[in-house]
Amino acid sequence: MKLRTLKATVVGAVVLSIVLLGACKSKQTQKPAVPVKVAAVELNTASSEARYSATIIPRTQVELAFKVNGYVDALRKIRGVDGKMRDIQEGDRISMGTVLARVRQSDYQVKFKEAKSQASEARSGIDVSKAQYEEAVSGIASSKSQLNEAEAAYVKAKLDFDRAENLFASKSMTKADYDSAKAQYDMTSAKVAAARSQVQVIEAKADSAKANIDVVQAKSQSAQAVVEEKQIPLRDTELRSPLNGVVLEKSVEKGTLVSSGDKAFVVADTSSVKAVFGVADVAVAEMKLGTKLSVESESMPGKELQGQITSVFPAADSKNRAFNVEVTIANPDYLLRPNMIVSLRVGTKQHISPQLVVPLNAVIKSKSNANVYAVIVVTEEGGRLLARLRDVKLGESFGNAVAVAEGLKQGDRVIITGGTMVNDGDQVKVIP
Repeated sequence: MKLRTLKATVVGAVVLSIVLLGACKSKQTQKPAVPVKVAAVELNTASSEARYSATIIPRTQVELAFKVNGYVDALRKIRGVDGKMRDIQEGDRISMGTVLARVRQSDYQVKFKEAKSQASEARSGIDVSKAQYEEAVSGIASSKSQLNEAEAAYVKAKLDFDRAENLFASKSMTKADYDSAKAQYDMTSAKVAAARSQVQVIEAKADSAKANIDVVQAKSQSAQAVVEEKQIPLRDTELRSPLNGVVLEKSVEKGTLVSSGDKAFVVADTSSVKAVFGVADVAVAEMKLGTKLSVESESMPGKELQGQITSVFPAADSKNRAFNVEVTIANPDYLLRPNMIVSLRVGTKQHISPQLVVPLNAVIKSKSNANVYAVIVVTEEGGRLLARLRDVKLGESFGNAVAVAEGLKQGDRVIITGGTMVNDGDQVKVIP
C-alpha cells in the first residue's frame, strides 16, 4: 500500500513538472503584443465632395552651412519694428546674394595678402626679365652694326694688302709701306673676329633673358593661382543667400564657433508653395497632373486659393501605404506659410446617403487575393486584443477616408498605424 502511494506521488510530481515546463515554454515562445493605432469605422453623412488635409511646404528650401572654420563676428542687420537695427532672425525676408553671416576674416586675410605680395613680386620679376631681354636685343643690333663696320674696314684692308703684296713682289713698294698694309689688314681681321664674338655673346644673353621670361611668367602664374586659392576661403567667410525668400531657421549668433559644414540657416522661397497630402491607391487615379483644386485654411476664413496638382509620387509611403500628392499654389502675398495645415477640395458638392467610411491608411491589399482590398480589425478574444484580417469592398473616396460597402460595421476598430507589423491572429496593444 505504501509502495502504491509512493508511485502515485512520484507520477503526480512528474506530471506537474511537465505541465509547469510546458507553461513556461509557452510563455517564452509567446510573441509580445504589437503596438498599433486604431480608428473606429464611422458613418459618413457629408457630401460626395472629397476633402484632404495637406501640409504646406516651401517651393524651395535650402540649408546654408559655412565652408570654413572660425568665430562668427557679424550678422546681417535688419531694421526692427521699433526702428532700430538688429541682427537677422527667423521670419525675416532676404534677397538673393545677401550676406547673412560672416566668420572672422583676419586669419584668411593674412594668407591672402601674403599670396598677393608674392604674386606682385613675381609680376615685377617679369618686368625685370623683359627689360633685360629688350636691353639684350638692343645690344645685338648695336653689336651687329659694329660688326658690319668692322667687316667693311676688313674688306678695304684686304684689298689694300693684296695690292701691296703685288707691288712689293715687283719691287714697286717699299718694305715699310708693305708692313703698314699688312698691319692694317691684321688689325681689321681681329676687329671682325671680336665683333662676331660680341654678337654671339649678346645673342646668348638675349636667349637667356627670353628663357628667363618664360620661367618668371610660370612662377607668376603659379603665384596667381595661390592668390585665387587663398581668396576662396576668404570669400567663403561670408555666407550668402542663394535665393529670394525667408529665414526659417537660424543656428548661429555673434561669437559662435563654427566648423566647416555646420548648419547656420535654413532659407526658403515661399513665393509659391506646395500642399502635400497622401491618398490611398484606390484614389490615385483621381489625382491627375494639372488638375486644379480649391485650397482653404482656417487661418484665412472665407478666402479660397487655387492650386494645381504638379506631382504624384510613383510609390507609396512604406509606413502608411499612402501615395503623396503635391499641389503647387501661388503665394504672392505670403499668406501660406511652411507647416500650415490647409484643406483641399476635390469634386463637387452632391447629397449622398450615409455610408460607412474608414481612413485611407487603414486599407491594404488582401493576402488571399491581389485584386481585393482588406483592413485589419482589432477584436477582443479571451481578454486579449487580436488582429484579424478582413476583406472589404470599397466605395468612393471622401478626402482622407474611403467608403466601405461590405465587410465592416459601424464601430469596428481598424488599424491605421502599425498594420505592416502584424499578421492575422497576432496580439496587439492599442496606443494613443
